[in-house]
Amino acid sequence: MHEPSILEVLNDAQKAHRAGDFVNALTFYQHFFKHALDEDPYALYAVRLSHCLHGWAELASVFPGAKHALEDQSQSSLDDYIQKRNPEAFHDYLSICRALSKENEAIQTFIDLHKDQPKSAKKLSKYVWNDLIEQNHWEVCSDLMEDPSQKIDELFAVFDEADRLKQVDPSFDNPEFEQHIVDQLILDTQRTVRILSNTNRTDEIAPLQRQFFLAVEQRNHASLAKQVHAKASYLFLAH
Repeated sequence: MHEPSILEVLNDAQKAHRAGDFVNALTFYQHFFKHALDEDPYALYAVRLSHCLHGWAELASVFPGAKHALEDQSQSSLDDYIQKRNPEAFHDYLSICRALSKENEAIQTFIDLHKDQPKSAKKLSKYVWNDLIEQNHWEVCSDLMEDPSQKIDELFAVFDEADRLKQVDPSFDNPEFEQHIVDQLILDTQRTVRILSNTNRTDEIAPLQRQFFLAVEQRNHASLAKQVHAKASYLFLAH
């Protein structure tokens, strides 16, 4: 399959970087970040926020000009979000902060936004959800998760979509991938329970437990059923 021509720019950035041509490397990274989504907003979305930013951040560690440019891009992305309320602009800002090891700064920006404009912040929650849990921002998570039963439905929808990949692409039909999606579902369910147990919402855990086990039974998924059975005694314990 023919690669999009914009990928050549990223390749040029990496080559210039390795050759020590830092000025041109920065120019190429900036060009790719700005134009990677011009032809298709989805095809290179992940590449732009992973490989491009990772390379740019590595360049920033040895070339101050690249660091200043990346910091400027971070502020520009945040300004763009504030002006247009485009969630993708906030995702850019968050991803750049992570590349610069300043993710706590971005999380605090989200929390401040949540306090002042909760409806706008809720549209961004998917980008910071795991960070909020890992940093024990329980009240913020609780505010964002008004209906835990809906959260469980969403988790199973993600699981089902991942499970269907085995039918679309045989490379996903392997024990490692199956174990991964089962583990992720169980982990995200436990995180949901932790939010409830840490925000005086323990009375909502029992109905959630019934909903979860019914959803497992309905899927007739052997690996999922086995893992859930093994962890059933503590999966929904408040802690």
